[in-house]
Amino acid sequence: MGLLEAGTPMEWEEAKKYADHVRKNGLEQFLALYEKHSKQGGSILRWGDEVEYFVCRLCPVDEISWLPLRADEILKELEGFRAALPHTNCAKSITWHPEYAQWMLEATPGQPYREEAEDLLEVEKNMVLRRQCIQRYLKQGEAVLTLPVFPRLGTPDCTRPKHPPAPHGTVSQSAYIPDEAINPHPRFPTLTANIRKRRGEKVCISVPIYQDVNTAGTLAAQRADLEERLGAEAVAKLPLESIYMDCMAFGMGAGCLQMTFQAQDVCAARFLYDQLAIIAPYMLALTAAAPIWKGLLADTDVRWDVISASVDDRPPAERGLAPLQEGQRAIPKSRYSSIDCFISTSCLNQDKFNDVPCVVDDAAKAKLLSEGIDERLATHVAHLFIRDPLVVFSEKLEQDNTVQNDHFENLQSTNWNTVRFKVPPAQQDNISWRVEFRSMELNLTDFENAAHTVFVMLLTRSIVSEGLNFYMPISLVDVNMQRAHARSAVKREKFWVRRNKFKASGGCEAEPELVEMTLGELVNGDGSASFKGLNYCIRRHLDLIQCHADTRAHIERYLEFIGKRASGELPTTAEWMRDFVLKHPEYKQDSVVSAKINYDLLKLCLEVSHGDVEGEDLLGSFCPVESRRLSKRPPPCGAAATN
Repeated sequence: MGLLEAGTPMEWEEAKKYADHVRKNGLEQFLALYEKHSKQGGSILRWGDEVEYFVCRLCPVDEISWLPLRADEILKELEGFRAALPHTNCAKSITWHPEYAQWMLEATPGQPYREEAEDLLEVEKNMVLRRQCIQRYLKQGEAVLTLPVFPRLGTPDCTRPKHPPAPHGTVSQSAYIPDEAINPHPRFPTLTANIRKRRGEKVCISVPIYQDVNTAGTLAAQRADLEERLGAEAVAKLPLESIYMDCMAFGMGAGCLQMTFQAQDVCAARFLYDQLAIIAPYMLALTAAAPIWKGLLADTDVRWDVISASVDDRPPAERGLAPLQEGQRAIPKSRYSSIDCFISTSCLNQDKFNDVPCVVDDAAKAKLLSEGIDERLATHVAHLFIRDPLVVFSEKLEQDNTVQNDHFENLQSTNWNTVRFKVPPAQQDNISWRVEFRSMELNLTDFENAAHTVFVMLLTRSIVSEGLNFYMPISLVDVNMQRAHARSAVKREKFWVRRNKFKASGGCEAEPELVEMTLGELVNGDGSASFKGLNYCIRRHLDLIQCHADTRAHIERYLEFIGKRASGELPTTAEWMRDFVLKHPEYKQDSVVSAKINYDLLKLCLEVSHGDVEGEDLLGSFCPVESRRLSKRPPPCGAAATN
């Protein structure tokens, strides 16, 4: 989750004095890096994935579950374990990272994967190994899960040790989640507090609730509870006809599956950025896995808008709710959002596709243009610079802009979009231009997460090798993003798709043939000869590279699984979870996921991920229990630890 600098972060009143200093020097740092690397070419494809886990405790005696706040303790154990291993040991192939919340762990491959198709076989193996290593340091009753969010996050006693929320405290001021749940690294509580202070009030997260027979009583109970905590006057203006949440931990405490790709050069990276931005809503809907928030069934299946609201630092004027003051500008979106402009210089990127006004820092754009940066890239960078830096370290104020890039990354790393265009880091010449793909949700099993990872990776190879052209007006990408949030979007929604996606279909001047399709049609084809789905594009690429038969068979299992899920023959994780709740004997048709229901749901999730139950209603026959049982074995790296 961005940079973890050592140092002393400034509180907002002090940090905002240096906003222009950070922007000015961040711009100089970008220009220095661009000058150094813009003509760099021939970089080898390297890529990797990032998985964010949560650790929970299941208590079979009381049939309840909670989040143990000890991620930093587990990470120290994992890092010490890795450091003590010989260089050839398999667990060296994992890198561990801290995350926002004290129930979260992040892991990536220790080394990037290569372009070779055989490396795709390592993805699931590495994910299994990560899970095995985490389990080595769990206490009795604890479990590690790959779901976006703990379903009852924000309910009483959802975290332990027990700490009371501090609605009048100095950090989040949440009525639901204690500040002790935040990673204690100074960046995280400072980021939380500074978002709230810049906004001028607590963040406000409003998620539509799943309407059932007795839901009205649940909403009345939510209001009464808040009035007791905060008082009727404070509650009067809150959106309490929905699931209301009030702090950054609800969003940044939700995990995801991300990928990063190193491109051949800056032009290739810019084209890939644009294409993946269009793919992002499709993959968000396809991987949907977040139908429950604060112990309540939602009328949405994904996490994205929750996180967007949880870090929305815009004061009322920037949100269009009050007159603008001097130095302010209206900003249509949170800093966690879909992208606002395409950036490729390819002739396929017609100007008309950037049909949504993109707010920029005028001074930054003028400087970029004067230094020879083209219009599209200048717009993109100047758009990043409309934001204020949220965490400023006093020790990092003065930097050598020719060899450091902390000020630029300060702004870049807190613009959380569906894709991120990543500049080569200072003083690391072995890393080139990269694109980070950020929209996917985590699913229960390593098989599912590997399938989605391999699918997107191969789609990028098809985009690069065949020049696939998904360009459409960016306003339609925003429409697709909204539709991806719908309950059961795979089955109930249609998405805007460009039918003539092959470059040969008319070349650069071709008018986009835009139609609305289901995800099943997008992935599997619409049955006509004129539109072949994404799986067809991937298989065509595998034919082109003459993929080895054994590797191809392994990949085909992933593609067939994704085809079934896209068609609705297999449910998304979100649909499967909601169906479990609705059929639970304790469910009272009130949208409430009780402690008992939550326990039973997480117990089943763990059994599915470990292969203790078949799980064919979620996975079909694509992931047999034998392969899932590998995830609960000790890592092949020595004897298991004792607790």
